[in-house]
Amino acid sequence: MKFSLGSLMLFFMGMLTRTTAQQVEARLKADLFSSYDKRLLPTHNESLNVNIQMSLSSLREMDSFQGSIKMNAWLFMHWVDPRMVWNPLEYGNISKFRVHSSEVFVPDITLYNSHSPSKTMSDDISTLMTNHGTVYYTPPVAIEAACSLDLKDYPYDSHICRLKWGSWVFSRMRISVTPSSDTIDLNDYHAHPVWELVNTSAVKNVVSYPCCAEIYEDISFHLTVRRRESHGRIASAVIATWLILVVFLIGPSSAGERIIFAGFVFVASVVLSAALSAEVPAYSMTRLGRFLIGGMLINAVVIIINGLIYRFYPKDHPGHMKEGDGTISRVFLFIDIGAFLGTTIILAITTGALFA
Repeated sequence: MKFSLGSLMLFFMGMLTRTTAQQVEARLKADLFSSYDKRLLPTHNESLNVNIQMSLSSLREMDSFQGSIKMNAWLFMHWVDPRMVWNPLEYGNISKFRVHSSEVFVPDITLYNSHSPSKTMSDDISTLMTNHGTVYYTPPVAIEAACSLDLKDYPYDSHICRLKWGSWVFSRMRISVTPSSDTIDLNDYHAHPVWELVNTSAVKNVVSYPCCAEIYEDISFHLTVRRRESHGRIASAVIATWLILVVFLIGPSSAGERIIFAGFVFVASVVLSAALSAEVPAYSMTRLGRFLIGGMLINAVVIIINGLIYRFYPKDHPGHMKEGDGTISRVFLFIDIGAFLGTTIILAITTGALFA
């Protein structure tokens, strides 16, 4: 009985304390927002300084055809609103509390080079307010930003993407921005299976645009991403191209079989090129694309040479030239050997350029 009575007393005391705290917080909020207008900037005689930090959680995609980078991130922003200052001793020692972001002034920090409108991944976002007037706002955002991709070194390509954040309306006389760190926070970053994040940086810029007399500030977050090793694509291209040398292992009298085999190698190169062109725009300008096109040109020359050889070997006497054509036979033998050596040298040079 004593235990039950004590438990009830503790329960009611807890409920009373909780109710009292809620009443004090409600009174604090009512006092702060009695003459508050969220449409007005917190300061009028000086610039509002907004500290910005970006935390990357995941890199979703690098779109080569649209020239964009897609990612999920957190924006950590805080600023001082003098209208939100209170004395904790007058409000039950409350030094901080939360209100919905729609109830307070939030600076119009916008991604300038957005490929599509950046959006928060949750509508239920609160701001944390302290008794000193500091407001903390941390929205999770889904970003799709324009990023110029240079694919000439594919599949060894790396790219530097820029995320430019700043006030969309106000010049630095009204809103200034400051990076909280010189890098992007990667503590919660989940690695991408294709792209490796090599380096990040944050730089503040002061820009004067031709359209306007005011000076604007922005923070540019730079990400350097590099494609992870693509041995599968490279190995397939190299093997398919070097298979053309098998043609020269077939006797010259079987030039027809040589042409058929070279045709299969050519088709394999075309299939690989088609797969590459579906993955990378302007694939013929990439390192791997140039290698495949060079391999197809070598293949075409080998087919032409064997077509000429086939004309000089009659079907009714395979392996023998016509009578009196011994000199021609020796000439084609030298052509065959020369073509083999020349093809080997050219393939070695092009393959070395691919891995350089």
